[in-house]
Amino acid sequence: MDWLSYLRQSEPAKGADVLLDGTQGAIVETVGCLALGLVRPALSSLRSQIDMIFGWLYFKDHEVEWNHLRSSGKGFQTKAQVLSYLSEHWPRYRTRFKLLAQQRDRVDEDPYGLLSAHIHGQTEFTTPKVGPLAQLVANAEPSAECVTLQRDVAEYIGDVLLALYGDRWASLPKGVAGGLTKRLNAKQRKAFFA
Repeated sequence: MDWLSYLRQSEPAKGADVLLDGTQGAIVETVGCLALGLVRPALSSLRSQIDMIFGWLYFKDHEVEWNHLRSSGKGFQTKAQVLSYLSEHWPRYRTRFKLLAQQRDRVDEDPYGLLSAHIHGQTEFTTPKVGPLAQLVANAEPSAECVTLQRDVAEYIGDVLLALYGDRWASLPKGVAGGLTKRLNAKQRKAFFA
């Protein structure tokens, strides 16, 4: 949420800002679904957070493409396309992200693959169950795992953004800056800002 506030203020993206609003909505949706024990839709909302941030990172700089997408439904950018774009246009992105990923708290470097596996529903563990509506409500264990996934998604998105906006260290939200200071030692911070 710190990042979303910062991005709205420092990177006005005209129409594409709706993707930042959507990301905030997906965070609230995730929490709401988990409060009701609805893990499958919570997983979808988690993946949507990543999709919308990556969409925003591309379309904030491509107003013509954004307007074309909105009017035609064509021109959507996949996560892989946006990662390629970021790597090509922000030379420090890869180095910084790699350094952050080495000092991560999250289980997977990129939780998107795990979330996609659940969304695509290709195993008995990820498909909806047929039966009474009450079967949609998960017990505490999957809900707790999903809370951990939300933390992982937030860290992943934060690392992507920090790898891009690390040069703006002085203007970053205190929560973001403090988190980096805790994760990276002095030598690693020097490499990050080199």
